[in-house]
Amino acid sequence: MERLCPRSREDLLRLGVQTPCEPGRVLMRQGEPGSMVYLLRSRDRRLSACVKITSDDGKLIAIRVSGDVIGELGALVPDSPRSNTATVCTATIAHRIPGVVFMAFLESHRDALLVLCRTLADRLAWSDQRRLDFAGCPVPIRLARLLVEFVESWGRRVDEGWEITVRLSYEELGNLIGAGSDAVGLAMREMRDRKAVCLYNRHVIVRDVECLRRFTEFDKNSTKDPRET
Repeated sequence: MERLCPRSREDLLRLGVQTPCEPGRVLMRQGEPGSMVYLLRSRDRRLSACVKITSDDGKLIAIRVSGDVIGELGALVPDSPRSNTATVCTATIAHRIPGVVFMAFLESHRDALLVLCRTLADRLAWSDQRRLDFAGCPVPIRLARLLVEFVESWGRRVDEGWEITVRLSYEELGNLIGAGSDAVGLAMREMRDRKAVCLYNRHVIVRDVECLRRFTEFDKNSTKDPRET
């Protein structure tokens, strides 16, 4: 939504049916047919809308938040099965937009088509970066990179630092970085001991962004741990 021009944003918001969704509602299920597109908005100004994208075995693949659209591939490729499951996690308003209506919107709003292409490219690049991290970086570095991205995308300034408004378990964080929950817990404890983050019931607050950024640095040819600098 932020990438659209004001006119395209207003036109998009007028599309479809606004549907209030409570946590736990499934918008799409992997393997089922469907071409409905969903535009996500939050019902609570303090928190972003949050929809978790999972595989058929329940593993977290990605997160979509306020201003995102999901289900767009079903509109682009009609009659194709859904590639994953989308479950609402916070009080959300979902604009239910039929695929043919969404395609007509793209055809009449060239900037929106370009924005969608860039968004799909960004999502692909994000997935590629995660795979590269899996192969070459220790868990603390993978986790730090993910948390820095979260701060930049969804961070909210609070007294203690930056609040990550999407709440995730260690298992879900591990799904995103290819690590077990025990390894994530150890990495989180290390960051907490260095006063980079603090935890409140699955709620991460980044206290020192620059300290967290130092965790993200990694040179596979160096024997020195950058977190010690």
